[in-house]
Amino acid sequence: MKNPLFEKRCRYSIRKLSVGACSLMIGSVLFANQALAEEVAIPANETRTTAVATEQASPATSDQPTTASPEVLKQLEETENKVSEQPISEEKPTLDQLTAADKEVASPVAEAPKAEEAPVATENKAEEAPVATENKTEEKATVSDIPKKEEKSLRPKEIKFDTWEDLLKWEPGAREDDAINRSSVELAKRYRGHVVNEKANKDAKVEALANTNSKAKDHASVGGEEFKAYAFDYWQYLNSMVFWEGLVPTPDVIDAGHRNGVPVLGTLFFNWSNSIADQEKFAEALKQDEDGTFPIARKLVDLAKYYGFDGYFINQETTGDIVTPLGKKMRDFMLYTKEYSAQVNHPVKYSWYDAMTYEYGRYHEDGLGEYNYQFMEKEGDKVPADHFFANFNWTKEKNDYSVTMAKWLGRSQYDVFAGLELQQGGSYKTKVKWDALLDENGKLRLSLGLFAPDTITSLGKTGEDYHKNENIFFTGYQGDPTGQKPDDKDWYGIANLVADRTPAVGRTFTTSFNTGHGKKWFVDGKVSKDSEWNYRSVSGILPTWRWWQTSSGAKLQADYDFEDAYNGGNSLKFAGDLAENTNQDIRLYSTKLEVTDKTKLRVAHKGGKGSKVYVEFATQKNYTYGGENARKELTLSDDWTKDEFDLSALAGQTIYGIKLTFENTAALKGYQFNLGELTVTDNQEAPQAPTALKVAKQSLKNAQEAEAIVQFTGNKDADFYEVYEKDGDAWRLLTGSSATTIYLPKVSRSASATGTSQELKVVAVGKNGLRSEAATTNFEWGMTVQDTSLPRPLAENIVPGATVIGSTFPDTEGGEGIEGMLNGTITSLSDKWSSAQLSGSVDIRLTQPRRVVRWVMDHAGAGGESVNDGLMNTKDFDLYYKDEAGEWKLAKAVRGNRAHVSDITLDSPITAQDWRLHVITSDNGTPWKAIRIYNWKMYETLDTESQNIPMAKVAARVLTDNKIQLGFSEVPAGATITVYDKADSQTPIATLNTVVGGDLATEPLSFEKRPSLLYYRTQLPGKEISNTLAVTIPQDERKIKSVSLEAAPKKTTYQGGEELNLKGGLLRVKYEGEEADEVINLSHAGVVVNGYDAHHHGEQELTVTYLGLPVAGSFKVQVTGEEAGPKEVAALYISKQPKIDYFVGDTLDLSEGRFKVLYDDETETEHSFTDEGVEITGYDAQKTGRQKLELHYQGQTVEFDVLVSPKAAINDEYLKQEITSAQGRKETLAYTFADAAKQAALVEKLDAAKAILENHDASQEAVNQALNDLKQAGADLDGVQLYQTAKEELETLLGKVREKNADDPIIAQAETLIGSTNPTPAAFADMKEKLNKKLAPAEESHHVGSLEEGETAPTVEALPELVVETETQAFERQERPSGDLLLGERRIVQEGVEGQTRRLIEVDAKGNRTLLETEVVKEAVAEITEVGTKVESRVQPLDGVKDLTISNPALVIEEEKVAYGHEERVNPSLQAGERRIVQAGVEGQTRRLIEVDTEGNRTLLETEVVKEAVAEITEVGTKVESRVQPLDGVKDLTISNPALVVEEEKLAYGHEERVNPSLKAGEHRLVQAGVEGLRRNLVEVDTEGNRSLKGTELIKETVTEIVEIGPKVDVQDDKPLAPAPVAQAAKQKQAQAEAQAEKPEGKQLPSTGEGVDANLLALGLVGVLGGFGLLAQKKKEE
Repeated sequence: MKNPLFEKRCRYSIRKLSVGACSLMIGSVLFANQALAEEVAIPANETRTTAVATEQASPATSDQPTTASPEVLKQLEETENKVSEQPISEEKPTLDQLTAADKEVASPVAEAPKAEEAPVATENKAEEAPVATENKTEEKATVSDIPKKEEKSLRPKEIKFDTWEDLLKWEPGAREDDAINRSSVELAKRYRGHVVNEKANKDAKVEALANTNSKAKDHASVGGEEFKAYAFDYWQYLNSMVFWEGLVPTPDVIDAGHRNGVPVLGTLFFNWSNSIADQEKFAEALKQDEDGTFPIARKLVDLAKYYGFDGYFINQETTGDIVTPLGKKMRDFMLYTKEYSAQVNHPVKYSWYDAMTYEYGRYHEDGLGEYNYQFMEKEGDKVPADHFFANFNWTKEKNDYSVTMAKWLGRSQYDVFAGLELQQGGSYKTKVKWDALLDENGKLRLSLGLFAPDTITSLGKTGEDYHKNENIFFTGYQGDPTGQKPDDKDWYGIANLVADRTPAVGRTFTTSFNTGHGKKWFVDGKVSKDSEWNYRSVSGILPTWRWWQTSSGAKLQADYDFEDAYNGGNSLKFAGDLAENTNQDIRLYSTKLEVTDKTKLRVAHKGGKGSKVYVEFATQKNYTYGGENARKELTLSDDWTKDEFDLSALAGQTIYGIKLTFENTAALKGYQFNLGELTVTDNQEAPQAPTALKVAKQSLKNAQEAEAIVQFTGNKDADFYEVYEKDGDAWRLLTGSSATTIYLPKVSRSASATGTSQELKVVAVGKNGLRSEAATTNFEWGMTVQDTSLPRPLAENIVPGATVIGSTFPDTEGGEGIEGMLNGTITSLSDKWSSAQLSGSVDIRLTQPRRVVRWVMDHAGAGGESVNDGLMNTKDFDLYYKDEAGEWKLAKAVRGNRAHVSDITLDSPITAQDWRLHVITSDNGTPWKAIRIYNWKMYETLDTESQNIPMAKVAARVLTDNKIQLGFSEVPAGATITVYDKADSQTPIATLNTVVGGDLATEPLSFEKRPSLLYYRTQLPGKEISNTLAVTIPQDERKIKSVSLEAAPKKTTYQGGEELNLKGGLLRVKYEGEEADEVINLSHAGVVVNGYDAHHHGEQELTVTYLGLPVAGSFKVQVTGEEAGPKEVAALYISKQPKIDYFVGDTLDLSEGRFKVLYDDETETEHSFTDEGVEITGYDAQKTGRQKLELHYQGQTVEFDVLVSPKAAINDEYLKQEITSAQGRKETLAYTFADAAKQAALVEKLDAAKAILENHDASQEAVNQALNDLKQAGADLDGVQLYQTAKEELETLLGKVREKNADDPIIAQAETLIGSTNPTPAAFADMKEKLNKKLAPAEESHHVGSLEEGETAPTVEALPELVVETETQAFERQERPSGDLLLGERRIVQEGVEGQTRRLIEVDAKGNRTLLETEVVKEAVAEITEVGTKVESRVQPLDGVKDLTISNPALVIEEEKVAYGHEERVNPSLQAGERRIVQAGVEGQTRRLIEVDTEGNRTLLETEVVKEAVAEITEVGTKVESRVQPLDGVKDLTISNPALVVEEEKLAYGHEERVNPSLKAGEHRLVQAGVEGLRRNLVEVDTEGNRSLKGTELIKETVTEIVEIGPKVDVQDDKPLAPAPVAQAAKQKQAQAEAQAEKPEGKQLPSTGEGVDANLLALGLVGVLGGFGLLAQKKKEE
């Protein structure tokens, strides 16, 4: 069932975005599984050419006819059918793949693609090979013409699947890297100790959705060799970690989470899309077996169990007609998952994102609500979703509703997670609506969902910066987990909101404070690896509290020390200056450790001399410390030392907390103490050494560097393992891991190393901190270091260190700023520059003028985003430089780029310091629009040395004794390879050349004695020859016993002059001994066919030799002189797909389509879809869905599919968030102090953005423009600078006043104002005026009249100054119920208008202020909104109600304020015009109980006075005195001034009636309340009491009362009720739309209780739930 509201309003959500670290997840096929950067988007054989280096002519190129066998034709047909059934967005095989056997009669078995080229699981490739055949018993597969290494890349990558079919084929352990990618650490138990922060909620939880890994092609799934990484270390506050990159989390993340007791979830992505392809993928996932079970659900559980993770976050954002009816099926899928996971004893959790509704497709309710609650509703003892992640635009009302709905479902309100969008906000700089989340006690009402917390890495440049920022994020600016948020900060810190939990439980706890990354690796205090690393698998348990300190003096600075550690990458450092007699505590850990008589404490530490340092234990749950047995003093040393203490005196007790205590008597400057290891355990035995250590796989880069995989048997007492290599006499650490199959990215030896082997060892590090004995093995290099040479160092990138000097892009407080592309690294998805502004320029200044010859840009694909299609890569951009005259000049223009990396040699060298990047087009058409650039690099020199073919891509094959063939894979175009028999030889024994590139093989090379190594070099056009590398020659004995003809070529008849075609011809080679037979193609370089004469007509018998040996058997061919007849077309098939994805109304685009024509003589030709004679039929541009089109050519037909999707929904989620931010800015100093023009600009752009948001026909371009304009307007606000200037000015004046009179009361007033968090410009101006007056010199006074003898002149009081101040009064917002509007519908019937008051203030010469009068210049007009109370049945079917329907009236409680009266009394003692309030007015309140039936009729049941109004009483002065009469009674001169009296007069309002045809006859509705007007009269009253009218002012216009009267006769409407959203959408009027402009879209959902008190919420909920049919359903279940 379609729902127009959802069709229009559903737009964008959790993301992924167009900008930011998480953007690549969006373009994913199923599970965010873009191919990695090293995986080529083009299928393996599509553009690769295979060439054999012989003296013969090169094989036919693609424009020459070739033939295809019948088997191939059949395979083509089968594959085409399979292709046509696949989702169209999948990569399609091309003709080169389909006819691999045709192009080189090479092998019936296609070679397995390399891991770098194949995004699909490698174990499935054999099944997908186009012409695969079964191997015969005891024989090898057909041998390829080109030798290739069997092993794939050793570097493990994330587990990904391209299709559901691939997932269903998966079996545990089938992948080569499975052993590496499995988790090794079980989920630890945790304990929540005493809650240390009074505001932290012990029930609230936190779920983080993080991009944990870099997606760069050289990054492994187990870690990397760089320090800057997302080494998350605040696990104590998380309830779950979601691996946002894809389906299967990497093992390092799982291990780190499990060690800290936190479950880790994978992510099940369904694209934010309404495309037919994505809809079909979603439906395919929910397919059921005949028994009704879900095979995909079973595989998901099997995956989680095998790889060791805990469940999935379901991000289902696909919508459309196919998806909409599948809500129930999705719920059943989730419930079945729980059932199956229980059967296999691996419980799986689901976390559900607020996107998909149960009946209406995609719609974000921003909370648990009416349309999505079913995914949280229990089914017996199971729940579909364990967590509910609410979309980011929640409000207090929506959160109220989530709480109520959760309770109604019998779920905890803390199973609902309010989403915080940290990517756009900039981590802890994100503006959060805390008031909507916190209860009256300041505690969380819902749990917290953190989206993209990993983007915090972009806020800093180093790994240390990451931890400093993470401390702020989790502990707040207060830097103390027990402290409260500073008043001048917005961010609370997670520790201020959520209680901590600790995994330090049981009888053993050890930590080296390892964060999982470092600049070096230390072993027992000494450096063992002197380079950067990140292996999160070995990260430990970090301090629970960072940092909880108490001190009698200045606190020590607590931090990680990455320069010095005991074990791992860092220690804890406590440093600072200590005053004399200082005592301080640093509480580190919450624990629950049982102490036995065998328990001991071990502490490794360094420094601290001059003080006493103790380790103390709390043995009470409330962290009470004390007792000699629970306090151990350390023996301090300048070097690393280890103390051990017996804790048996505490046997039987439990340790609940661990702290450090520092005491010093003398003052200490530059004090420092490092803590390196802390262990409490009753197990004093070292773990057993690993066994069966071996090098399972290895791949050499050269004779000094290699990668490898080691395997061994570990033991349960080990926490993790350390792997070392020996170089000379020194052992050097290679890596650490929790696994027993470990990837070694770099095994190396120095240039002085001797021999051909190197020793490796593995040590187990126990859970008690002790190390085992080592297990050792040898790494066999197979060559000496002299057998290869190293390449020259590459040119240096000169951009790092550059500064940004200009930009047309708005500044942002968040991450992924411009500096992110200037560091030359790709360490994560956030290590880049991204911007939602799609064009503009950036200016940078290098560290000095440089002579640039080469310019490189790493785009989105280089970082792992949009790898398959390049759509996110920057399309059009220019490079400029500033010349000596200061003018910007164009250096290079790039247009139409789609490559992941743009590597450009400038036309000529350019010397400059200032450079400009101008982005013209941000991308190549991705819906997730943004600029994404990972690196901007420039170089002063070119790399002139050719890059040699990697040793991993070179293979040697022994054909028979002393005959060898070499194969080279993926040779670049234009390359020349030379092969040598000695490392230092200059005379090649073979030379290979290729024009087009591809795979090459040598002719068989003969040797008198088989060598152990051969050597090779590569030269590319225009470059110098490369360094020397080597290939190892197998030494196994191999002798040919016999060779026979297995199969003759398929083609047997030739025209005169036609070349011999050997396709399909095979030889069988038998070897001596037990070696299996091999099948060789006749096209192999070692095969020679004799006897063919193309010009001799008649039958010819041909003989064959292989490696000079005769082949048993011959074959015959017929050469005829007859002229060939016309060729018959045998078949057509698609060689290159045309555009296949369309939107409704799009014109068919055939320009890229290619197809091949197969003729009866097995030759073929290729054509374009647009060639003459080609006809395409079957396309309907107005019909959505999959369409099967036909291509007709020369009487033959081939089918292909296209997908026509509805128009894509508009992405306006970030515009909504920016509108909310902009509205919040209006309450900040940046706005209130800003220049008026800039304030007006923000308001203008804000209004424009709201209009765009309400316009459902707005284009994506309009939305993007509104977003950028609003961001820019916010960035342009200069209020902070103007505030700072004004503040400094006040501080200067205050200092001067303090010097003049330190006791002046105004000083305290000024200090309060300056220290306030949100002062106003008016308050600053007023205070400035007061301070200036305090500093002004005293005025002189003059006496009037003559003085008597001896009389002194009296002091005449200076005339006071009259100050008039005007103040705006906010209007009141009133709500009144309306039975005509549906429940949740709102309509503004009277716009609010701000009022204005004027104050007359007398300021004397000393600055003292006296309020003379306050007058209302303009009354505020209340905003009146009608709130719907009408409840319609939600359960009535569209085809009419057939069963019994019970409708109960609703009880509505309405409260109304009663205005208080005003009373004035004359007071002769007050001066004329002076007023004094002697009794403040208090509003009253009445309550009405109203019954509303199902027709909306209202019956008043009762009215009660809740609170009586209290009248305001004001005294008015009538006394008139001279203002200039001296105090001592001088009578010489008296001046009397008349008084000005202000009188106000109320004006009656008019009445108007209008006919409304939509109302029933006799029905009345008040649409505008009448408001009295107000007129002010200014009257002058002289001393005699005479009155004179001086003026009249209309203060407030009257507002006419408007009443609508309905003449319409009531007619029964038999139409079924539409769902509430549809009915509401139909009833909305423009006034309501305008009134709702600032409200989230969710306001169109049924009432969430907004604007009512708790009583009304409870009653309203009963009505709502009754309307939904939920109560009835619940009763039925009971």
